[in-house]
Amino acid sequence: MNRTHGCLLAIAAVIGALSLPCYPADEPTPAPPRTRRNDRGRQILPANAEILTVAGKVGFLAMPENAKPGRKTPWLWYFPTDYNLPGKYEKWMFAKYLANGIAVAGLDLDVPLGNPRSRAYLTAFHRHLTLRRNLTRQACLIGRSRGGLQMYNWASEHPEFVAGIAGIYTVCDMASWPGLKQASKAYGMSEEQLAKQLSAHNPIDRLKPLAKAGVPIYIVHGDKDTMVSLDRNSGLLAERYKALGGTITLDIKKGQGHNYWRGFFEDKGMATFIVKHAKRAASLPSVLIFGDSICGGYGDHVIRLLDGKANVTKLGSVPSYRIDKEPKPKGYLNFGNTVLCMADFDSFARHLKETKYDVIHFNFGLNDIFRGRKGAWHAPPAKYAANLDKIVTLLKTNGAKVIWAHTTPIPANAPNMPAGDERIYNAAAKKVMDGRGVPINDLHGVVTSWDGYAEWKTGDNVHFSGAVYRKLAEQVAEKIAKQLGSPGEAAK
Repeated sequence: MNRTHGCLLAIAAVIGALSLPCYPADEPTPAPPRTRRNDRGRQILPANAEILTVAGKVGFLAMPENAKPGRKTPWLWYFPTDYNLPGKYEKWMFAKYLANGIAVAGLDLDVPLGNPRSRAYLTAFHRHLTLRRNLTRQACLIGRSRGGLQMYNWASEHPEFVAGIAGIYTVCDMASWPGLKQASKAYGMSEEQLAKQLSAHNPIDRLKPLAKAGVPIYIVHGDKDTMVSLDRNSGLLAERYKALGGTITLDIKKGQGHNYWRGFFEDKGMATFIVKHAKRAASLPSVLIFGDSICGGYGDHVIRLLDGKANVTKLGSVPSYRIDKEPKPKGYLNFGNTVLCMADFDSFARHLKETKYDVIHFNFGLNDIFRGRKGAWHAPPAKYAANLDKIVTLLKTNGAKVIWAHTTPIPANAPNMPAGDERIYNAAAKKVMDGRGVPINDLHGVVTSWDGYAEWKTGDNVHFSGAVYRKLAEQVAEKIAKQLGSPGEAAK
């Protein structure tokens, strides 16, 4: 029995202790008590790897020394990170990718075989690294053996986050390994229940979203593998992926089984594949969007609409800092009005100095208009215009093309916000933007031309339904895309 065989059999011994319910993919629950201690001292991580905890799970992140300041860093996501993996056999590939400016990361899931709760933890990990650590929204994924169950199941639910997939004799069919009897325990159901629901959890049955998104795949697998057979795993996955129109390379290693042959881990074709697709994700232009709660409503839709065209950052994910001799984290930059923006102006200036954007789209107004208990505007029109002028001046220092969005309408019965005040503020903003050569995105017009506007304007809520936010997002994405594609230098 070789070392891998022993490791895989050990997994089966502990699976019985794991009975995990299903949770929504965007709401990971606190980690359960550990049933065993990972021998992390035996794992071969890059020398500069940082051990971090996300949603109660332990992971690692190694950043390349040549990471470009102010730009998103491409990354490789390794599966699985548990027991003694990654191990010394991954050392060559990790060093190669780090030398090419690609970060390497992984999350310890304690062998749940890609069940729904583990996918929730993976989503939390992705959010942390892309929103808090400035890694690209799309990652290259690489799975080894049982890591395929984690990797493919998460990727099929989030193809927009995947630049490419690589595999080393990955498990693709749960019925093949470890078998439904053992796997069902990790999924918190009976063997019969898992058999009925298998297509919702089995990688070979979940390829359509990946093929539709155009995600490329590269796999190496031995033709003598008796543990994770080629025919029932990588071979079957390749056959089905091609039938769906997907792009896949299956490199069959003659005479090799489920072993530690260096050719699996130092495959130059796979290395070239990963470097190419990871860097492609980092080559996309960078966009910053920020503003009040209306921006919060359309922001996620804009990110999806610009998927594959730009790396979009929402300001609420950017750390704020105290400006002193030793800057310390102070929450995150998130401005709902011009007053708050001015209050954390130095932190914002620091971020814009350190991070280069190609386009910046922003809007304010509703919270500046809001009248307090004494009936006074938070920021009177003149003060609002002065704040906007300072903000635009700062944004211009970044070198990005800047777009301003008009404040959306106020309905007749909105508390402490008289209907029509937005027109006063839009007029004040227009003078600033015209003087600064900043194009204006007329989101006010999107709302007033909406079929349901007549009914909405009689209400008391300045916010909208999801359908209206999608309309706003379509126009925001269109304006941003136009600026990304427009020739010439950014507006001075």
